[in-house]
Amino acid sequence: MLVHLGMHNLHQLQSFASVAATGSVRSAADFLGLSPSAVSHHVRLLEQETGLTLFQRHGRGLRLTDTGSTVLPEVEEVLESAGRLRQRIGELRDNRMNRLTIGYFGTAGNRWLPDLVSYLENRFPRTAVRLRLMEGPWQGLEADIQLAISDSAEPGFPVQVHSDLLIADPYVVAVPDDHELADCEEVPITELADRSWIDNDIGDGVCRTIFLDACARAGVRARFRHQAHSYVTALHMVGRGLGLTVLPQLGVYPLPEGVRIVRLAHPVPTRYVHALSDPGHPRRPLIREAIAALRDLATDDVV
Repeated sequence: MLVHLGMHNLHQLQSFASVAATGSVRSAADFLGLSPSAVSHHVRLLEQETGLTLFQRHGRGLRLTDTGSTVLPEVEEVLESAGRLRQRIGELRDNRMNRLTIGYFGTAGNRWLPDLVSYLENRFPRTAVRLRLMEGPWQGLEADIQLAISDSAEPGFPVQVHSDLLIADPYVVAVPDDHELADCEEVPITELADRSWIDNDIGDGVCRTIFLDACARAGVRARFRHQAHSYVTALHMVGRGLGLTVLPQLGVYPLPEGVRIVRLAHPVPTRYVHALSDPGHPRRPLIREAIAALRDLATDDVV
């Protein structure tokens, strides 16, 4: 009902809520540190702009009309949100200049983050580097640098988010080292159709979808004999001779004893890893340097 009211009307909303709580313009003015005439003016403007009658006289005070009672919870919600926003702005202003938050997913954390954090803390000793594990689909920029997975080199992130492509991460198949495919340089997905597969993911995330889409293009139906739900567990199951598993090359770490990695072909499922950041961040040079270091680590890792 009040969605058309802008931030410049917060004083009007505060006056309205205070009068509603106290039943008196003077009491509301004392609470807000304003003059009674200022509070009355705010309430009058609010009624004019909304076209609503919010109060009616009740003795020497004011009482909410039915309309005012309906509007009040929405006004309180707006004021609460504005308070949270002010607090968040203060936190960002105080902390953003001396910390760097990096959001990551598991396989990138295993391979890149230890070296990256070591580099940044030596290069920028006054900056605290904080890590946040962010598995699952990307839903918004929640860190100063956020690593995200997509099925495309140019997935079209929002214009207010800067995206740097780090790597194209092809999928490979892990087989026991005595398997008949172990000595192959590469195998087509169709070659895996009738073999025992070990699942290594949870739900219908982007990594699973990329693999299943490639299977569909090859005319292969995924049939899992075992459910491992993690790359590490699946790789150890392969080492026990329980089947094979398909995973991104970045996820092959550490490689258990007794397991061989073979490239996939026709088609090759590939996921793309991006570093997302805020182009208006006050420490943009630091972020650029951190992303450059990430790209160097990624280039050395996946070949």
